Amino acid sequence: MSKTRKSAKSSSAATSGSPVVYTIETIAKITHISRDRIVLYYQHGLVSPVQAKGKQVFFDEAAVHRLRRIAFVLSEYGINHQGLREFISLVDEVEQLREEVRFLRQGRWGV
Repeated sequence: MSKTRKSAKSSSAATSGSPVVYTIETIAKITHISRDRIVLYYQHGLVSPVQAKGKQVFFDEAAVHRLRRIAFVLSEYGINHQGLREFISLVDEVEQLREEVRFLRQGRWGV
């Protein structure tokens, strides 16, 4: 797999703590989703790259997870792209609310 380490300083300053980013071709192989379909999802705002250099875009693990979720929803429920956008938006909101609840619980109970 072609992975690229993203560094905040320079390409030679890649460290083990740097997030891993993938090219669109690698993402297509990992997720079994065609490059054209990933571009379509990107154009419709369903997935976002973490970095762009010219025509080359790079995605992170969150994008892999999101693309797998999109593929699952499309195959299991057969909804159209507008329905998919609404579904993903609701799932994102639920995940955000869960994170807020975890944060609040940690502050209140020190867990």
